Amino acid sequence: MPRTISASPATRFPRIAVTTVAVLGLMATPQLAAQESGGETAGSALSSGSSDAQLSAELLSGSSDNTSSTNGSSLRGLMSSLSILGSSELPLSGNMVVTDDAYPLQLDESISTPAIVSKESEGGRLERWTIASPAMARNVEVQIMLPADPATPAPLLYLLDGVDAHRDSEWLSGGRAGTFFADENVTLVMPTQARASMYSDWESDDPALGRHRWETFLAEELPPLLQSDPALNHNGKSGIGGLSMGASGAVHLANSNPELFDAVFGLSGCYSTMDPVGRYTAQLTVESRGGEVDNLWGPFGSEAWHEHDVVADPSGLEEMAVYLSSANGEYQLNPDADYSDANPQTMLTSIVLEQGAQVCTQNLQAAMEEAGMSHQVVEYTGAGVHNWANFAPQLPAAWETIREALY
Repeated sequence: MPRTISASPATRFPRIAVTTVAVLGLMATPQLAAQESGGETAGSALSSGSSDAQLSAELLSGSSDNTSSTNGSSLRGLMSSLSILGSSELPLSGNMVVTDDAYPLQLDESISTPAIVSKESEGGRLERWTIASPAMARNVEVQIMLPADPATPAPLLYLLDGVDAHRDSEWLSGGRAGTFFADENVTLVMPTQARASMYSDWESDDPALGRHRWETFLAEELPPLLQSDPALNHNGKSGIGGLSMGASGAVHLANSNPELFDAVFGLSGCYSTMDPVGRYTAQLTVESRGGEVDNLWGPFGSEAWHEHDVVADPSGLEEMAVYLSSANGEYQLNPDADYSDANPQTMLTSIVLEQGAQVCTQNLQAAMEEAGMSHQVVEYTGAGVHNWANFAPQLPAAWETIREALY
């Protein structure tokens, strides 16, 4: 039987459990109210006339009478919340939006052969490699953390970031991967500047986001360069993992390329493209960053949309180690971990997205079980929202699950 871990919410700090209807009330700012769907209104959950800050304060103090378990939230309410979130540029990984890259990135159509252009030290074992990519028609920067023991063969572990995927991987900051893997003989591979890409091959270049051909880059162009580089001393094994958008991308890439990957983990991702939650999560990811979702996989329902639906066919994961996790969208009011930089939009986005991620994780688990797979580890961590305070603590469990498959 597959191993499923359900963690009880911590009780050290008071928790809030906010329904998606309450979230709709909070998200119904003047800019967004006109785009509400499903007949929900700002006053349906919380008293009208209150400011976002006042309403947020009610929830944080536990004084609102409109809180109830997120587990009882309707799919309709969740879909309404996702559609509203998709109407403006919002944080999708628990952090405020920070744009440190100028998109669309400049293309160079003259690049014809994948190659390592340069390697630059960033201190300690961390390097920044520049890779010439014909598929992306540009030089792609990849942060590489070298293995602890260069004399001993080591696996590759690709770590995919969330929606903004900046030039500096958040796996090194919010995820604290450099510290966690300090003594591990593994090469960390962290591609950068993949904003709202879904780590996919797009049907068309996007006016706002540029050219994304990440499946070709990550599955065809980059691996041979890394596997043959003497500095990495590759042992022939590779794993891939990610959070949020990166979790969706990692699981799809693993499922589509079982000959390349031996293990995969996904933290708070969505793995179906055809069910309502998965569809709107993909649309939200792209459109919240100014892109056109039809440029991703074409019109909804196209062959490409179906091909990216892991829930419909998870058979590529059958022979590899799999770890999945999600929380339930409840704030556990830990002042240090949860809302040290509280912002109503950030907090409410984090609630809705994690509710969706839990549904998505449950759906993939069910699909794997229906397919007769019994090797996956799925952890439901209880209270937690879509931010690094939730993601980072799952890295040790993910590594423990997949480590043996990589050596």
